[in-house]
Amino acid sequence: MKVSAIPINKTISSLYEFLGLELTKNAEAFHIGTHEEIRGALPKAVTPFRNAFFEISLVLGGSPLEYRINDKTFHTPEKYLVFNAPGQVHHWQGIQPDLSGFVMFFRPEFVGRVFQEKALSDFPFFNIYEANLFKLSPKRAAQCQFYYQQIHENFHSGESSAQELIKANLQAILWLCNQVYEEMNQGKGKQKETDGLVARYRHLVNEHFLTATTVNEYADLLSITPNYLSQLIRETLGKNAKSIIDERIMLEADYLLSYSDLSIKEICYRLNFQEPTHFTRFFKKHRGMTPGNFRK
Repeated sequence: MKVSAIPINKTISSLYEFLGLELTKNAEAFHIGTHEEIRGALPKAVTPFRNAFFEISLVLGGSPLEYRINDKTFHTPEKYLVFNAPGQVHHWQGIQPDLSGFVMFFRPEFVGRVFQEKALSDFPFFNIYEANLFKLSPKRAAQCQFYYQQIHENFHSGESSAQELIKANLQAILWLCNQVYEEMNQGKGKQKETDGLVARYRHLVNEHFLTATTVNEYADLLSITPNYLSQLIRETLGKNAKSIIDERIMLEADYLLSYSDLSIKEICYRLNFQEPTHFTRFFKKHRGMTPGNFRK
């Protein structure tokens, strides 16, 4: 399913418009709805898209569908959570009219300083390099449903304290999701990015990879020395700091080659390579094949 470009929905309203849905309530920074409210109008299949905000949606029942995040395809279980970090590519096919659960979207500014020094991008399930769709046990599904129901009721209540109650329950959902993530990855040898600087570095790379391509530039943004940043990344992730920048460029190249019908030359310039030969050499170094062969 190729498109001329991968659209990015900068607002929750634009996402609903992209999906052909109508919003029943203002949604500048936060919105929650139910699948029951939108499933009749939701497209059974949708072309690849990206959002500039976060999503954690809960499915509590319905026929299985094919859900694709980045380059990973899921055949959905009965009950699950699906995550969408800003910039990730999502699309699906096979939605049926029996889908049930909740859809929830929010911008970083809605959370504000709820987490104090912890950024949303610190949560591992919002790592743009990962595709996260969690199968839930009946116990975990019931726990999630409780918090989502509280948020949904407060969102539509009009009470003066509703927004603070929504934020409190959203915080509970995020920590619950963190528990589920840790349970799912026990024994898999995943490295924890425990230092907030590492998460901030990855966040900055995700925002600026098209214009800032050196470790020095990111060290300046973080107000630390390049040597310290390089040492921190190596100690925490076991790789050099420049590789994080290259990985993000490669992820974008993969998106554009897989989901768009832009020519390789157009992709080269979109990624700020001066010449197609430079892009081909860079791509082959990291993928072991040319962009043309990858696209076949």
